[in-house]
Amino acid sequence: MIEVKGLTVKIHHKHLLEEIQFDLAEGEHLVIVGPNGSGKSTLLKSLIGIMDSTSGKIHIRDKALAQFSQRELARLVSYVPQNSGRQLPFEVEDFIKMSRYAHHTALSDWTPDDQEALEDALRITNTDQFRYRMMNTLSGGECQRVMIAAALCQQTPIMVLDEPTSYLDPHHQVEVHQLISRLNQQLGITVVEVSHDINHAGQPNRHVLALKEGKTLWYGPGEGFLEKERLKALYQQDFVFMPHPRSGRTIALADPQ
Repeated sequence: MIEVKGLTVKIHHKHLLEEIQFDLAEGEHLVIVGPNGSGKSTLLKSLIGIMDSTSGKIHIRDKALAQFSQRELARLVSYVPQNSGRQLPFEVEDFIKMSRYAHHTALSDWTPDDQEALEDALRITNTDQFRYRMMNTLSGGECQRVMIAAALCQQTPIMVLDEPTSYLDPHHQVEVHQLISRLNQQLGITVVEVSHDINHAGQPNRHVLALKEGKTLWYGPGEGFLEKERLKALYQQDFVFMPHPRSGRTIALADPQ
């Protein structure tokens, strides 16, 4: 579904990304990890067409990204930015409705299909309970679920998320991670997300792209990601590993010593 080959982004003689390459099939889940400044957000912006590449190619469903109109691309890819919606002067329902723009012309009316998409998005994300509240009255976790609801209402087969759990407390981090997993596993939405949560990335049924200084340090299956020397090379930090007490799955913790 998504094919990236030799993607390079260069600004003022500085490489933000260099020779990035990966393939993602429909319904797969890619987590992009790496230290700050490694090019993660640049890669997302390239995938959604708001940052031009210097060289290389991005294809979605065998069509070059540059060949899509903005409306066509908005029917394929939805985008959830970093937690940024709490200052918007809109009611939750009105904000979510705006995501239907790709399905409308300037003079078209709100349709039963639009309403069904809205109601489904509110139900799936459990945001119906505050549909009439203002965005600036929501907590960080509530706002993030609304941002995902808007992307879901857009009804795209691909959802791109930039650090969707940033600034959230542990409860809301888990809640948002679980929601994203449901969208991927139950609805079949292809997910591409940036995350600093290496244990979230290193789970089965996920792919991990680890970036460092704009280059691919490692790309592979989630269950193979949590490896001592790999994490040390990526973050310049030692880690300790242990089995999760309930699932038995290996988890990694930064070693302060």
